[in-house]
Amino acid sequence: MTSLLPVAARELVMTPGRRIILLLGVPVSLALLAWTCYSIISTSAQGQYTVSYSPVPISGGLAMNVYGGNVTLQGGVPASAAQFTGTGTVWYGLTYSGQRPTLATAQTPAGTRINFACPGGNCALSSNVNVPPQVPVTVTSNGGDITATGLSDATLQTGGGNLTVDGLTGNVSLNTDASPNGPYGAGGNVNGTLAAQNITADTGGASVDLQLSTPPANLDITTEGGNVTLQLPAGYRYHVDNVAAPSPGFGGPVNPSTITVSTTSSSQYRITVNAGGGAVTID
Repeated sequence: MTSLLPVAARELVMTPGRRIILLLGVPVSLALLAWTCYSIISTSAQGQYTVSYSPVPISGGLAMNVYGGNVTLQGGVPASAAQFTGTGTVWYGLTYSGQRPTLATAQTPAGTRINFACPGGNCALSSNVNVPPQVPVTVTSNGGDITATGLSDATLQTGGGNLTVDGLTGNVSLNTDASPNGPYGAGGNVNGTLAAQNITADTGGASVDLQLSTPPANLDITTEGGNVTLQLPAGYRYHVDNVAAPSPGFGGPVNPSTITVSTTSSSQYRITVNAGGGAVTID
């Protein structure tokens, strides 16, 4: 039987397939429209402001955790000048009301503890810390860069940022790996000078470039594919291990190793390098 409806009307007849398309398509379209509008408004409403914190005296050891931002550490200052100072930047938008970040400090039997946290996660703190001589330091920046000069016995972790050191002594641990338990590296570079005896460095895929002014008792480096460049004091013989480690699972060739220092398995100065296929230079 021929339909008497106009062609346009016949095209609008609701079939089961069209009903399904409407049921699925309309909510999705509305959600996309709402998200687009929200993103436009949110971007236009974003801004930032800064907050400053009163100096915090440092006594004894220092344990410091910063949610985000760069940290500069200066060791060897007079005890009367030992202090922490910081200025935070807060970003805000529709999803964040711009609460003031919290800076919590405490004096413990082990020394000064400082913790900087961000409600909602939209802030960073650029901080400077002056530390007296022979004060052990533990600092985590959670993604920001760390610059450290003249410290003794330091544990420094950036969580993905770069780490620059100058003249650190004693026991030193340097870690820039942002995903230490993950299958792939995601870290920052480690570079600078050291005069430490026991040193560990882990970059999670980035490079290590260190110059040592005294021969280390133990130097252990892991880069997961990053290149390693070490300059060691001349006139000593070193026990060097694990330099030609296999490439990390991608079938690529192991990069060349160049070792020009004198080596012997009986040396008291032990160098262990796990580069995961990265190029290694030790001279």
